[in-house]
This record gives sequence, structure tokens and C-alpha cells, in this order.
Amino acid sequence: MIRNYLITALRSLFRNKVNTTINIVGLSMGISCAIVLFLLANYAGSYNKFEANYDHIYRFINSSPGQGGEMDYTPGVPVPFRDAVREDFPEFEHVILTRDHYGETIFTINPSSETPIYNELQDKRIVFTENDYFKMFTVNWLEGNRDKALDNQNGIVLSEKIASIFFPDGNALGQELVFNKIYNLEVTGIVGNPPSNTDMPFDIFISLGVFSDELKEARWNSVSSNDQCYVMLADSDNAANYKGRIADFVGKHFEKEDEEVYELQPMSELHFSENHANYSYNSVSKNQILVMILIGVFLMLTACINFVNLSTAIAIKRSKEVGVRKVMGSTRYQLVLQFLAESFGLILLSVVLALGLAELLIIYINPFLDVVLDIQLFDPKFIALLLGGVLLITVLAGFYPALVLSGFRPALALKGQITSQNSGGMNLRKGLVVFQFFISQVFIIGTIVTLTQLDYMRQADLGFDTEAIVSIRIPEKDATKMKTLSTEVSRLAGVENFSLSFSAPSSGSVSVSNFNLEEEGEDFYTSMKFIDKNYIDLYGMDLLAGRSISESDTLKEVVVNEKLLRYINHEGPYESAIGKQVRIWGRWVPIVGVVKDFNSTSLHDDIMTVAMFSDISSYRMASIKVNLSAFQETNQEIKKLWKAQYPEYEYDYDFYDDRLQEFYEGEEKMATIFSFFSSIAIIVGCMGLFGLSSFMINQRTKEIGVRKTLGATVSSIVGMFSLSFFKLIGIAFVFAAPLAYFGMNEWLQGFQYRIDLNPMLFALGLLGTIIVAAVTVSYKSVKAASANPVDSLRDE
Repeated sequence: MIRNYLITALRSLFRNKVNTTINIVGLSMGISCAIVLFLLANYAGSYNKFEANYDHIYRFINSSPGQGGEMDYTPGVPVPFRDAVREDFPEFEHVILTRDHYGETIFTINPSSETPIYNELQDKRIVFTENDYFKMFTVNWLEGNRDKALDNQNGIVLSEKIASIFFPDGNALGQELVFNKIYNLEVTGIVGNPPSNTDMPFDIFISLGVFSDELKEARWNSVSSNDQCYVMLADSDNAANYKGRIADFVGKHFEKEDEEVYELQPMSELHFSENHANYSYNSVSKNQILVMILIGVFLMLTACINFVNLSTAIAIKRSKEVGVRKVMGSTRYQLVLQFLAESFGLILLSVVLALGLAELLIIYINPFLDVVLDIQLFDPKFIALLLGGVLLITVLAGFYPALVLSGFRPALALKGQITSQNSGGMNLRKGLVVFQFFISQVFIIGTIVTLTQLDYMRQADLGFDTEAIVSIRIPEKDATKMKTLSTEVSRLAGVENFSLSFSAPSSGSVSVSNFNLEEEGEDFYTSMKFIDKNYIDLYGMDLLAGRSISESDTLKEVVVNEKLLRYINHEGPYESAIGKQVRIWGRWVPIVGVVKDFNSTSLHDDIMTVAMFSDISSYRMASIKVNLSAFQETNQEIKKLWKAQYPEYEYDYDFYDDRLQEFYEGEEKMATIFSFFSSIAIIVGCMGLFGLSSFMINQRTKEIGVRKTLGATVSSIVGMFSLSFFKLIGIAFVFAAPLAYFGMNEWLQGFQYRIDLNPMLFALGLLGTIIVAAVTVSYKSVKAASANPVDSLRDE
């Protein structure tokens, strides 16, 4: 009997090659995308879970009032914070301070030899910490003494990867290194490379003792997000027990205790915090993970709907087979099992193909999203989930067609009187098509909104020039080298202007300080930019009053933006602010210029107050306005002059307008992902629509012949078939538009500068769906409508 069922199933599949192919390809595409999305969600949720003390590690985070009544959030703490916590909370098992290294990194290998080797690490992560770090966090220790590696002031621990770069012969332990030409260090340990799913992605650990003098002089009013305090609680302890004591602690050590709020954030929230950054600079909200899972489920449902629609549609062709089986004594239960078994085989084949497609997708997704996804084919858990998924899909996609097929009445079936109308479930099939187009249109509208917002940000006026400006880094704080480079590069024929600064007008690096007006006793806060006299002119900023700062190595005078004057409630024309004294860094200096407001961060954020002044010790980059027609020759000359000052470092450059796009890298990737999954949803939906329309047209062959005989035109027949599907698309749009509006409006709230969700964007989504559906349906309908009616009327 099983052999007979198998032969029958194979005959049916080969008899309906087109529908079988559509079913397999559609299912495999939907399932493969779902697998990748589920892997992405699982990967995001797996961050830090390998930590042995995952449930006991916490970090202190801060929230305090910022500009305009908004809250400022930081994971940073003042340097004295750690020692105070140790003293006031002796029950904490471990308390450590970690300082993420920011800036240039160069190591001197074999510094005592005649030919020292300089190795610059631009993409490796360095942390300054203490030995208890290795007691809190899970680190695979390979060589050295775990308990004492960073006890010495000059201790350094290298990851296996870094050790092999510095010391290819494998003898790293005990070797001498010089960090940034200042700190003499000794390799005291070798550890395994950090895993990809960690928020502590450090390759190099250096003892905090190298900053011993600086740490002693540190103040409570100086905070950097790079300095973070981690604590480990006992197994029986709970962070909620410390809420009141932490508030008392803040009141004891901070002057404005009513404004500073510190709390303990568990390790489990580190990767999902939307307000407090982590050391991996990579966080994802739990809502984003949920969205990934939902998209995966929707894509799989779309594929399952295809399967249901096509299977029930072609069921009519097997009506006589069902009638014969029932007459011969088959029960409905046996028929359901047979058809479920056929569906199971088809779905199993689709899943196998989906695994191969998923592996291909992962090859591209891993570098694109900077993740490490992997399908563990022989993992028992994965195999169990896969088989469970196959059974679930079989029930979702195969059970209803099996019921339809097994429910045919033998008398009607044997007479060939089973049609798509009287086979039942027509409304359900239409409902499933509506659901398919509902999903497709949500994706299409989401893609259109995302691309429109990205185009808006690219075209936005930021308040300064970005074209033909090249950025190069300044790796050392040597003022003489900076000035020499500035003088010599400025003389080049292809260079129009040259400026030294800490950062470009719009950047991800923001420094904040308090300041006073001469007639006000109140402290205000503003962001700062460290610039030279050429900066405002090079970037084409609009000076509304006064002038740029004069040449100086230190804070001497300041230029402010419009918002800063509004923030301090300045009244009168901008010219009246010129000459007013402000106190910054404890020094009274005059305002010499007012510039038009500009975006100093990405368009996610509102315009900030800005004070700009000179401080040569803070300069980290040079901006060069170049003549693009001769850029290649000019760049080689710049490189030669730069290498003359910094021979140990690698020269690189980028155009500032390209760097600005990095602000929106996440949105660019989101748009790409939206476009991809929209395409998959549309393709799968159209495959089902093609198969379903083909079947419906074949069922109505005689009707088409009669209509043509009575004078119907090809266009009217095509319109008749298309209209029935356009109605379904319209119904789907009624449900898709509100959901797409809600979802995309929430996403747009993350931008201070955003597009309006006008009806045209939704109309484009609807129009796109109609065009795709029309093309899909028209191929078969035009072919049928153009056929000779004589042949159509002969068709049985």
C-alpha cells in the first residue's frame, strides 16, 4: 500500500510539473529567509550569554538633565567613582574600572634593538583595566598568571591573534613593548581571541597603573563614556536591594545630587540598551529582534499560503482519483494521511533546498551585517527544531488541502463535476491571497519610506560645505609637526585651504563643558569644537556676526552658534553678543563671532549649542580643501609630506562627504534588507498568483471561447481576470496601510529631521503591487484571450 501511495504521489507531482516547481521554489525561498532571520534574532539574543557570571555582573549607568530639558545618558563614571564604591559597598565581590582606549595606537616591538618594529593597530580594541577583570569576565587564559597579570603597573595581556602578529615565533610572554612611544610594557599573559557575540571585544588588556598619576588627580566632575565601572554581586544578592543606598551614595559624592541618577544595569541588558552605549558600539533593541522574528514568520506564512492555494487549486485534477479510491473502500482518514504524506515529502524537499539557499545567504549577510551566523546541521537541538518546523509547516500548509481532497463526494468526482467553485474554500483561498498581498505591501511601503528618508538625509542642508574636502588624521600631539604639516601642505598648488581640528563640523564625537556669562552666575552647558582660524572658512560656515578666531594654540577667544545665544536667552541682534565675556575651562574669553546653526551630529539629533575655540593639544585631524581635477597628484604630495612627519604610521584619507554617510550606515543596511525581503515576498506571492491564475484560466477556457464568440475583446477578457485580483489587492491595502504607517512612523521618530508620511508614498506602494500583479496575471490571461475560440470550445 505504501508503495502504491508513493507511486501515486510521484505521478501527481510529475503530472503537475509547473505547480510542483512553484510550490518547491516558493516554499524554499520563504523558509530560507525565515531561517536566516531566526538565526539573526538568535545571534543578537546570544550576546554575552557565554559569560560564567552573566547573572551577577552589573555596570553603573547615569542619567541627568541635559539641554532643553532633555535627558543625557551615559555609561561613564568619574575616575574616583570606583574607589568610592569599594569603600561604600564592601559586600560587592569585585569592583573594577575599565577605560576603552580612544585614539591612535602604535606599538614598538623590540624597542631595545637597533631596528625596532613599529606596528600600528587601527581596528583592534584596547582596554585599560585591572586584574579583577579576569575574575569577573570569562576569558580563555592560555599563558601567564591569571591572578597577577595586571598587578604590575606595566603589565599587558595580549589575545592570541595579537600575540601572533607581534611575535610570529610564538615567544610572546615576557617580551617588551612600548605603547604609543610613551609606556614601557611587559607581556604578562596570553588569552584566547574574544568571541564575536560579546560587548567586551578587547584584544589587548593594559594595566590601569600606567595612568597612576592621572588617576590620583582625577575629579568627580569629569566624566567620559570610555570610563565604566563594573561590579559583581554575590549569588544570593540582588541589585534591587541597592537602589536606596546608591541614591545616598550619589548624594554623598556629587554636588548636584538631585540631578544625577545612577543605577545598576545587569549584563543581560547591556546589548539591548537604547540609551547607554556598550564597548562593542553595537546594540539592538528587543523590539528589533521581535521584528526580525515577525518578518521571518510572515515570509514563511506567505510561502505556506502559496502551497495551500496551489494544492487546493490542482485538487480538482485529482477528483476522479479520489472518487475511485473512495469507491474501492478508502476512508477519509486514509486519504488525509496519504495527502499529508505527499505534502510532507514536498515540504521536506523544500526544507533541504532552503538550507542550501540559507547557507548562500549567510555568505553575503555575515560580512554585510558584521555578524557570525552559522547553521549547525549536526547540532541535536537544530535537528529537533528543523524536524519540528517541517511538521509544523506540513500541518499549516498540508492539512487543509488534504481535507479538501479527501472530502470530494465520489458521485460528483467520478462524473467530473468538481469545479473550483463547488470544491469549497474559495473564500478562504481569496482570504489567503489577501494576506499575501497584505504582507507584500507592508514590505513595499516600508522600503519606499526608508529609501525616501535616506534620500532626504543625503540632500539635507547641514549648514556647511562637504564637497572636495579630504580628511587625514593627526596621530601625535606634537604641535611642531602639526604646524610644519599645515605650512607645507598649504603651499601645494592643488590645495585651496587647510585646517587643523579635533573633529569635522558633523561627527559622532561630542565634547561637553560648562560655561558662564559675565553677567550671569548660572552655569550653562554646551558642546565644544576645537578648531583653528581656517576652519570656518574651509567648511563654508555662514558667519552672521563678527569673525573667526585668530591664530592661537590655546583657548583665547570663542565663536558660538545661534542656538547657544538662544539657550542663554540672549536678546538683541547677534552683533550685540560680540565682545561679551564667557568663562570656559576656568578662563574668561570674548565671543568674537556668531555662526549660523549647523548640524554637529547626525540628523537623528536636533541642532546642539556649540562653542568653537582653539586648543592645539586636542587636534586629531586635518581637513584639506582640494582641487578635484588634480587630486591624485595632490594626494601623493600630501602623503609624502605627511609621512615625513609621521613615518611610523600608515597614511590614509577619506572624503568628508563619504564619511558623513557612515552616520546612516544602519539605515542603509535596513533599506537593503527591506528591499531584499520585499522582493522575496513579492516573488513568492507572484509565483502563487501565477499558478492560481493559470489554473483559474484553464478552468474557464470554454467561458473565454463563448465570450470571444459573442464579441468580447482581448482587453476586456484580460481586464475581467485582472479586476478580480485587483479587488483582493485593494482589500489587502486597506489593512496594510495602517500597519505600515504605524511601524514607519515609529521608526521616523528616531530622526529629528524626517520626511512626512504623505499619501503619495502609500499610493506608490499600492501602484507597485498592482503593476506587479497585472504583469503576473496578464501573461496567461492574454495568451488565453488570444487563443482561437474554436479550440477553446472543443476543450474538454
